Order: sequence, then C-alpha cells, then structure tokens
Amino acid sequence: MYKNKSNSALDSYTLVRGESLYVDDVNIRQGTVHGVVFDSPKAHRKIKHIDYSKAEALEGVERIFTYKDIPDENQIGGIIPDEPLFAEDEVHFWGTPIALIVAESEFTARKARELIEIDIEELPVITTAKQAKAKGNFINVPRSFSLGDSEKAFSNCEYIYEGETFSNGQEHLYIESQGAYAEPLENGTIKITSST
Repeated sequence: MYKNKSNSALDSYTLVRGESLYVDDVNIRQGTVHGVVFDSPKAHRKIKHIDYSKAEALEGVERIFTYKDIPDENQIGGIIPDEPLFAEDEVHFWGTPIALIVAESEFTARKARELIEIDIEELPVITTAKQAKAKGNFINVPRSFSLGDSEKAFSNCEYIYEGETFSNGQEHLYIESQGAYAEPLENGTIKITSST
C-alpha cells in the first residue's frame, strides 16, 4: 500500500523557527573585501555613457568589475545562459546589474556606488510577452516546452473551453539578503557560503 510521504524541505524546521544560518550570519575574517552591485536606476534604457572615475578614486575601493572583465561569454541563467551577468549597451529592467564594486568595507562600496555617473536614454517599456512579440523585441531567442499529446487529450474531452491566460515568471527565493561569502582555505581551496 502506498503511504503519503511529506514533501517538506530538510531545512523547513529551522527556517520556520528563525534558526537557519544565512550569509549575513557568517563571521567575517579580517581582510575581507566587500562587493556591492551598481544596478540600473531605470527600466529599459540604452546606456550612452558611464563614468566610474570618482568611484574608482575613492579611498578603500579595490576595483570595479564590468562586462569588459568577463573573460568568456557575459551570460548567466538558471537553466540555460540567457541573460547578461553585467549589462553592456542596454538595460532591460530596473535593477539590471551593470557593475560590481569591490571595496574594503560595505560602507565604502555603497558610497562608491553613489559616485558613479550614468547617462542613459529612455526606450519604450515592454511589460508583456505579447508586446515583445509585436515589436520583435525578445531579450532571447523564443523557446517552447511541450509535454504530452494535446490533440489526443482533447479528442477524449466532453467539454473544451478556449481562451487566453497570462502568467508572469516566478523565481523561488528565501526572504534573505542575496549574497555569498568566499573564504580561502588551505591547499588552494575556497569555501563558499551562498544564499542559493
């Protein structure tokens, strides 16, 4: 006889009780540098010019990384690499990552972020897949997923209702600051604690 098994996650108990350890709970080693993302202050814009000079000159700033510092393809994605890690010429949404500021402290990195000057040109905002299709403006090549035989299934239905529906994308995330902490260990190894 089949017995129903619980599908609860292994860490549900500690999450519900507020006992789970997050990246912000990790003890920081002396000499740790901190990274803060400089992201787009507007949705769907063309980047005309960015001036990092004042931020780079701020005492305590180690380096600012952009798409130019990525040695291979500037692409990331959960299932397939389908979006840039750092924006190059255009931003597609408010908060699109443009650069990573690395500094001696989080405070300094945040201060440097405020010193970055960006000149961006407004582009039409596209909020649905229908609008993107009509304008021929997909961020990526369209792809389809299919499962089963809908024609065969419909032939066995007593009633068929036709219509249209729309659903936004959904990403599951904990209510936790997103971040990672990389700690160098012996023998050239690195321990990474990440909110993934």
